Amino acid sequence: MKNALAITQRELLSLFCSPIGYIVIAGFWLVTGAMAVWSAAAFGPGKLATLRDIFMWTPFVLTIIVPAMTMRSISEEYRSGTFETLRTAPVSDGQIVFGKYLATLAFYLIMIAGTLIYPILMEVFGNPDWGEMAAVYIGLVLLGIMFTAFSMFASSLTRDQAVAWILGAMPLMLVVLLLFHLVQKVEGWLREALQQVNVMGHFAQFARGQVRLDTVVFFLAAAALFLFLTVKVVESRRWR
Repeated sequence: MKNALAITQRELLSLFCSPIGYIVIAGFWLVTGAMAVWSAAAFGPGKLATLRDIFMWTPFVLTIIVPAMTMRSISEEYRSGTFETLRTAPVSDGQIVFGKYLATLAFYLIMIAGTLIYPILMEVFGNPDWGEMAAVYIGLVLLGIMFTAFSMFASSLTRDQAVAWILGAMPLMLVVLLLFHLVQKVEGWLREALQQVNVMGHFAQFARGQVRLDTVVFFLAAAALFLFLTVKVVESRRWR
């Protein structure tokens, strides 16, 4: 664990030393800020003080943002040749992947923490439901845990950062957008099956203030699967 934390510290510093990190955070805050202004324009006497509309659109934004955060994590190590040097240190492939994952996840949590200004402002000017707010932020954390793991997996498949972003963003967009619309159009057992892997369907429960165990397990299990696959991809490079 000590080795993984050392890699986490190294990776987190590199994220904050890179202009990409600041561009990603600024872009996310700019988009969510614009949505907050739009949502605030709909407030009025007797209306519910909620940011549910903002948070329901956030997963779509994160399908672009999270892969941009992780695209350098492993692919850049491949390209520059520093990954082989890193392997000479007394650290396993699993510790390398886990350390990089923790760093990116910490960066994600810092980015999400910046949006806390919106519920604070709502408390000043309205009377928000803090139980619903807490559920939404739990959902955002779990969503980040899953998206970051998948994007790390995408980064492990290539030496090119742009390709890593495409491999991370495109499938996430398809899963979030396609399943969201497809579930509305089908019926019966197919609808039930798709609902089990419907990311937006699971996240919508948090947006409504509901925290369900099966939904939490879904996000954590998906993240564990993609981290496992990432480790296996990294291990396979030893034989190339």
